[in-house]
Amino acid sequence: MQNFIEDTIDQLIEEAIELKGNANTEFEIGKLFGYFEVLQKIFNQLDAFGLSTKLSLKQPDFQPESLLSDIKDIL
Repeated sequence: MQNFIEDTIDQLIEEAIELKGNANTEFEIGKLFGYFEVLQKIFNQLDAFGLSTKLSLKQPDFQPESLLSDIKDIL
Protein backbone atom coordinates (compact mmCIF):
# COMPACT_ATOMS: atom_id res chain seq x y z
CA MET A 1 0.00 0.00 0.00
CA GLN A 2 2.83 2.38 0.81
CA ASN A 3 4.34 1.94 -2.66
CA PHE A 4 0.98 2.75 -4.24
CA ILE A 5 0.72 5.97 -2.24
CA GLU A 6 4.30 6.99 -3.00
CA ASP A 7 3.94 6.26 -6.71
CA THR A 8 0.63 8.12 -6.95
CA ILE A 9 1.96 11.21 -5.19
CA ASP A 10 5.16 11.14 -7.27
CA GLN A 11 3.13 10.91 -10.47
CA LEU A 12 0.86 13.80 -9.45
CA ILE A 13 3.88 15.94 -8.62
CA GLU A 14 5.58 15.15 -11.94
CA GLU A 15 2.43 15.92 -13.92
CA ALA A 16 1.89 19.18 -12.04
CA ILE A 17 5.46 20.35 -12.59
CA GLU A 18 5.27 19.49 -16.27
CA LEU A 19 1.96 21.32 -16.59
CA LYS A 20 3.39 24.38 -14.84
CA GLY A 21 6.19 24.54 -17.40
CA ASN A 22 3.69 24.39 -20.28
CA ALA A 23 0.65 26.25 -18.91
CA ASN A 24 -0.27 28.80 -21.57
CA THR A 25 -4.04 28.91 -21.48
CA GLU A 26 -6.58 29.69 -18.78
CA PHE A 27 -7.72 26.06 -18.90
CA GLU A 28 -4.20 24.78 -18.22
CA ILE A 29 -3.78 27.27 -15.39
CA GLY A 30 -7.08 26.04 -13.96
CA LYS A 31 -5.77 22.47 -14.10
CA LEU A 32 -2.63 23.64 -12.31
CA PHE A 33 -4.75 25.10 -9.51
CA GLY A 34 -6.54 21.73 -9.33
CA TYR A 35 -3.23 19.90 -8.92
CA PHE A 36 -2.27 22.41 -6.22
CA GLU A 37 -5.51 21.80 -4.31
CA VAL A 38 -5.20 18.01 -4.50
CA LEU A 39 -1.53 17.91 -3.53
CA GLN A 40 -2.05 20.45 -0.74
CA LYS A 41 -4.81 18.28 0.77
CA ILE A 42 -2.73 15.10 0.45
CA PHE A 43 0.29 16.71 2.10
CA ASN A 44 -1.87 18.17 4.89
CA GLN A 45 -3.34 14.73 5.59
CA LEU A 46 0.10 13.10 5.55
CA ASP A 47 1.28 15.64 8.12
CA ALA A 48 -1.85 15.27 10.25
CA PHE A 49 -1.44 11.50 10.45
CA GLY A 50 2.33 11.62 10.90
CA LEU A 51 3.00 9.83 7.64
CA SER A 52 5.04 12.43 5.76
CA THR A 53 8.36 11.23 7.19
CA LYS A 54 7.57 7.59 6.41
CA LEU A 55 7.24 8.03 2.65
CA SER A 56 10.14 7.90 0.20
CA LEU A 57 9.11 10.43 -2.41
CA LYS A 58 11.26 11.24 -5.43
CA GLN A 59 11.03 14.92 -4.47
CA PRO A 60 10.93 14.91 -0.66
CA ASP A 61 11.23 18.70 -0.39
CA PHE A 62 8.36 19.43 -2.79
CA GLN A 63 5.96 22.11 -1.58
CA PRO A 64 2.57 22.42 -3.34
CA GLU A 65 2.83 26.22 -3.08
CA SER A 66 5.70 26.09 -5.58
CA LEU A 67 3.13 25.29 -8.29
CA LEU A 68 1.64 28.74 -7.87
CA SER A 69 4.88 30.70 -7.78
CA ASP A 70 5.37 32.84 -10.88
CA ILE A 71 1.76 32.17 -11.93
CA LYS A 72 1.32 35.94 -12.49
CA ASP A 73 3.88 35.73 -15.30
CA ILE A 74 1.68 33.19 -17.08
CA LEU A 75 -1.51 35.21 -16.73
